[in-house]
Amino acid sequence: MRLPKRDIIATVLVAVAVALYLLWLLDATLPGMSDTRVTGLVILALGFAASASAVVPGFEQLMHGDKTYLAITALLGLVAFAGGITMVLWASEAGLAVLVGAMAVLWAIATTHHLLLAKGQSEPVTTQGGAAVGR
Repeated sequence: MRLPKRDIIATVLVAVAVALYLLWLLDATLPGMSDTRVTGLVILALGFAASASAVVPGFEQLMHGDKTYLAITALLGLVAFAGGITMVLWASEAGLAVLVGAMAVLWAIATTHHLLLAKGQSEPVTTQGGAAVGR
């Protein structure tokens, strides 16, 4: 089973965000990114881009999908939002850590969810007596 293209894009964006965070933690940042807010804003932008690229396949379908998935990811999104706000307003290192952690967990959950959806769609479906039957 292959990772969908949108998830490959999200994976690259999240990997870059995590790499920037790790560089910041090690005081080995790229030029101009030693400030918590600057690094955090770049990471926040990468997180927004990853989220936008991985929404399946649109917001309308997401709202009519798995409610547990939607509730968990919405809660994690609020945690990431709170971390981002804290990071921006007070240059909070803890806020930046929360933002990156929540982003990584959201990515893992969304990617797993998308792989499971893709697996379910790739199985041939036949009908027997009007009812759909998978293999």
